[in-house]
Amino acid sequence: MCTCRPPGFGILILALFGPATTSLASDDAALCAQAMQQYGVTPARCAAPQSHPTDSAPNPLSDEIQESHIFFTQGGANLSADAQVQLAVLVSVLDTSVLQRACLRLIGHSDSSGGDAANKALALKRAQAVAAALRDGLKDPSRIRVVESEGESRPLTGLEGTSAHNRRVEIQAKTCP
Repeated sequence: MCTCRPPGFGILILALFGPATTSLASDDAALCAQAMQQYGVTPARCAAPQSHPTDSAPNPLSDEIQESHIFFTQGGANLSADAQVQLAVLVSVLDTSVLQRACLRLIGHSDSSGGDAANKALALKRAQAVAAALRDGLKDPSRIRVVESEGESRPLTGLEGTSAHNRRVEIQAKTCP
């Protein structure tokens, strides 16, 4: 989930799927079990409700990319239930002895729908939402060093600027000084 490449930031990109508000799903235990199976950790906040993707377009991303990205709904900056669980897993991984010295840079992105200034502001709100969730869970919240926005300026390779997969927060990790 994390690649650390000194001295620059290693890329750790997360994607959140789902609507801004959700209700508790009956298969929440299955989602928690999947987090344990895929990542080998039990998230502290596994009681978060599960959501479902709202975009019905086919997903061009590989399974590996999907599990290492956090995407947002159009115009949304709230974390879905799936995202909350995924971030809880990330917190657990970041608090392991191997990654306790990792500092984070969060970069918000948007699709190209709407104006440039609005997209940059929305992407920043997304990065701030991820930062808040990570700060709540990390033993040392000061490890989040940068929270910024690139708006629509850097879509994922091979995707149209309007693709739902461009609504994301990218998390980069490097060893803290």
